[in-house]
Amino acid sequence: MKRKEPETKPEGESRAYALVLSYLEQQIRKGDLKLGDKLPSERTLMGELGLGRNSVREGLRQLENMGFIHSAQGQGSFLVNQADRGISGILSMLLLLDQTSRAEFFSLRQSLEQGALDRMVQQEEPEVLCRMEKALSAMEASPDGTGREAAERVFHWTLITGGRNHLSETLVHALTELDDAYRQETLARISEETRRRLLDAHRAMVQALREKDREKGRLALEEHFQLICGT
Repeated sequence: MKRKEPETKPEGESRAYALVLSYLEQQIRKGDLKLGDKLPSERTLMGELGLGRNSVREGLRQLENMGFIHSAQGQGSFLVNQADRGISGILSMLLLLDQTSRAEFFSLRQSLEQGALDRMVQQEEPEVLCRMEKALSAMEASPDGTGREAAERVFHWTLITGGRNHLSETLVHALTELDDAYRQETLARISEETRRRLLDAHRAMVQALREKDREKGRLALEEHFQLICGT
């Protein structure tokens, strides 16, 4: 029996994706296309790129899977930024394939939050700090359970957004589902002593931001991740 060759992606599909992507990039650079705009029709793309309808649709479908196109029935396709959706899928697959780990996940999160904290120390962000203080108060009022989980989520997301870095925000948003699962798992099994120390670490982060003390903030963040990584 003839051995079945492994399936590969048809060359035409790869070419269609590359041509559609290149065309859209050109339109963006020229200023003819921006986020929220409706894309040219399939017929227009077919004429511009010399591709058949199926090839154009395949190229658009791949870009939609990446999170850069949203197709609405009867309305057409629009340029969007939902890249976090694609990144989230990639990360989930890497975890399933044992190509990354819980420890690496937290290491990435710590790096992103440290960068955000460093930037917040260097600028005035009273509204952001106020939201973090409210989240901290909610954590203190709900030492365990879903209230604590929700308050921690708000605290750390507010820290990231306070750093004013869109790429960091996209990455953290992509990690949300997994982050929530790890947070729930961690808070469910830690001791009361660890809960207390975690709360102290969050208080120290807020205090460091009030005082514009980068080193105090770094130590508090490091303590936070050491505690959750050790569970």
